[in-house]
Amino acid sequence: MKNNDPIPGFNPDAGAPIPVAEAAAWAANYRNEALTEAEVAGRKRINAYYFGNKLLAEIQSQQSCVGLRFYMGLKKSKDEKGNSGESQLLVVGVDRDGRDIVPRLGAEGVTMYDDGIVGDESGKCPPNCDVLSPLA
Repeated sequence: MKNNDPIPGFNPDAGAPIPVAEAAAWAANYRNEALTEAEVAGRKRINAYYFGNKLLAEIQSQQSCVGLRFYMGLKKSKDEKGNSGESQLLVVGVDRDGRDIVPRLGAEGVTMYDDGIVGDESGKCPPNCDVLSPLA
């Protein structure tokens, strides 16, 4: 596959609503999972991430953007308690071929998506949770 070829099987219309009861069950399954080794060692478990409309609209308004892709990340650092690493959720725009809209080299070494945006700095739950939500 070349740098500019569409990603096989990519569906620009992926995603669909699901019933809140199903979503609540999945969220509960996650919360009830055993802690990972990193969480036992002190990494905080994040149940949800929040991004404001301003950032999401900025990413979605990029030329060629047909949707969003979210990446899990890990910021490696030690906090005041000695806990290492903090989970991050990164968001990028995606073009119709399934390619992330981030600065990169395209075909024949031509730079593309110079102004591509990678979003971070999400609000995390905990501590910022809607405790009355069926997903919480």
